[in-house]
Amino acid sequence: MHRKPRRQSTGHADPRRPIGIRQHHRGCSPQSRALAAGCRLIVKNAVRAWALVPDLHWPFESIDRLAALAPAPPSASVQPVLLPHCPAELVCASAVSTRRAILYLHGGALLTCGLNTHRVLAARLSRAAEAAVLNVGYRMLPTFAPHCAVADVLDGLRWLKERGYADECIVLAGDSAGGYLALQTALELLRRGRAPTAGVATISPLTDLNPHRKILHRNALRCSMFTGKAVSLFTGYVTEHRGADSAPQDIVSPVDADLSRMPPVSIHVSTDELLLPDAELLFQRMLAAGSQCELHLWDGQIHDFPLAADFVPEGRRAINYLGDFIKRVTPDPGRSTDAPDLPGAA
Repeated sequence: MHRKPRRQSTGHADPRRPIGIRQHHRGCSPQSRALAAGCRLIVKNAVRAWALVPDLHWPFESIDRLAALAPAPPSASVQPVLLPHCPAELVCASAVSTRRAILYLHGGALLTCGLNTHRVLAARLSRAAEAAVLNVGYRMLPTFAPHCAVADVLDGLRWLKERGYADECIVLAGDSAGGYLALQTALELLRRGRAPTAGVATISPLTDLNPHRKILHRNALRCSMFTGKAVSLFTGYVTEHRGADSAPQDIVSPVDADLSRMPPVSIHVSTDELLLPDAELLFQRMLAAGSQCELHLWDGQIHDFPLAADFVPEGRRAINYLGDFIKRVTPDPGRSTDAPDLPGAA
């Protein structure tokens, strides 16, 4: 039996709370095993193909278009939002509070996926956290460098604050490359001397652009989605790619930044995936910096497994844990079913 962390009703993380929480979720459902087998056959071979021709972009652009054919998430409203440089949408599960907000950033290696691929996950997270979710379709490689995506996230935060959400009521969240952007945005806010958000919630986050640890890790062979060669090529592609839009900018890994003033961070990761060392390293360095961090380790899962929550029970449980974290680090807004104020949103 898995015990959930005790829920707190106060706002920011309690200073009396342990700085580091590490929880190992053992066991693996038959659905997870079946999904991992399918990913080894389909996804891993597709990633191998990308490693042979990394500049082939059209398949990645098609993924989000195909995801648009999926039905809308049940019992949730989706309100289009137009940010200065990219589209977004406000996703709200029915009968939840709209006084706390999550700014969500999709994964996809900064190359693919978008609003459509992650809409159902956003709806599930809205319900679990009792929050409105701003799902941001940030600008991506190869046309735009990563700092443009961070600028889009800052625009999303500005949009939320203009609609009455205070910093302590907003949590940054993201999976995979979206987790990287969520962490980078929190660090960028601190670099600018601005108040951070209440927390950062991540799933299988990319935290270290140096592939060395990942290539040498045992999961370089065990991962059901990525190969060491593909990860090495990808991290090199990100660090060397400057984007066609602007002058080159240095790209720093979150694990190499000053983490001493970071808000609380939650990490969910599979013990079998290639980004496990990234998650463990961030956890270690957050604790070394005196910042609060919780690390959830899930056995037998694929990378980014909560995306498959409709099929995998562990994905649903992980989303519930993320919801608990988000409620714990934000003030209790009380029950409200009022829709957010969205004049001029679209």
